[in-house]
Amino acid sequence: SLSSPRGQCRSLFPALQITVMALAVEPFTVHVEDSALEDLKRRLEFARVAPENVKDAGLDPNGAWAYGTDRATLERYLSHWRDRFDWRQQEKSLNARQHFTATHRGLRTHFIHERSAVSDAIPLLLVHGWPGSVVEFLKVIPLLVAAGFDVVAPSLPGYAWSEAPSSRGMHVAWVAEHLHSLMQELGYAQYVAQGGDWGGMICSRIARRFPQHCVALHLNFCVAMPTSLYGVLKALAGLPFISSEEWAALKSTYQFLQYETAYQRIQGTKPQSLAYGLHDSPVGLLAWHLEKFQSWSDCNGASPEASGLTLDEILTNVTLYWLTGCVGSSFRLYYESLGHNPHASRPSIAPGGYVAVPTGIIWSKHELIKLPRHVVEAAFNVKQWSVPDRGGHFFAFEQPDEFAK
Repeated sequence: SLSSPRGQCRSLFPALQITVMALAVEPFTVHVEDSALEDLKRRLEFARVAPENVKDAGLDPNGAWAYGTDRATLERYLSHWRDRFDWRQQEKSLNARQHFTATHRGLRTHFIHERSAVSDAIPLLLVHGWPGSVVEFLKVIPLLVAAGFDVVAPSLPGYAWSEAPSSRGMHVAWVAEHLHSLMQELGYAQYVAQGGDWGGMICSRIARRFPQHCVALHLNFCVAMPTSLYGVLKALAGLPFISSEEWAALKSTYQFLQYETAYQRIQGTKPQSLAYGLHDSPVGLLAWHLEKFQSWSDCNGASPEASGLTLDEILTNVTLYWLTGCVGSSFRLYYESLGHNPHASRPSIAPGGYVAVPTGIIWSKHELIKLPRHVVEAAFNVKQWSVPDRGGHFFAFEQPDEFAK
């Protein structure tokens, strides 16, 4: 959890440096035109849902729908989206947070920025991934602010209201520099960072590259790769001594990599081809996202709501992608970072070396990639290791109280 190490952060860094904001920011209100909502409703009304080709397709070993999105579940979500979902109500929930935009490094950048009333509040960079958005943090931000954090939660470049560069090179290292400089220009010379999914890789890169500024790190998704021959040998030597829980986690990680990563290849090789279809079809977009919320959340093979998320919460995230037209640009990180395409030199998802800043880890049993603690400690300076009973890949979204306590 984040709040419990707050005192540790303050004791380790008793005088976090705050400087004068150098960035011209403008308040931002979430609002879309009625015509956009009418267009969405019309498309939903005339949706043509593909028939299922196999009855009782079953589940993959990790509980994911084996053939992809279940048709009955999709139709239930489609019916709710078309007939009962209220975007205007969701706008009110979004606007309950303090949104801003700024032109940062030549790009329109959107972020939520909320300050704590605590006098010695700790600046916190809170970073989402795919297929998420700042919607994941609407429940947890007030908890973090009350606990004494000044929260900055940006929309990643190419997501929602944040602009992506039109040239190649928007990989993890580029986004890490982009968000670090955003914190600097907001006046936070020093801060802590938390990330999941792409946010975990981005924040790890920030902490590795800018340790004098990003003074502590917290992750609920950790891609840990030993950074030296000694680290590799230590990781291998420790395998015979890991717990049964860690062996089960390695098996689950293998199953994810074996059965659940085709989307990475598609988004990492021909993202534009896929974008045309999902940009034009809200049902296609819903099916593409719904599959991930079912297979990545802690729902034990059931419908995504079994994770604790509601239909409205999941549909708010999907609708945000639809209304902002960002699905194609949200794929950019896959193409630029994973090294699957001929223009990539090498993958850039690892931090680039040992991360020496104090690091806290949420090791959820239902996370996608789960490595033994000794392997993670070969790549990160782990000071806290939490193993919650519940929660999956969208941990802040699924378990906000556990995340923030």
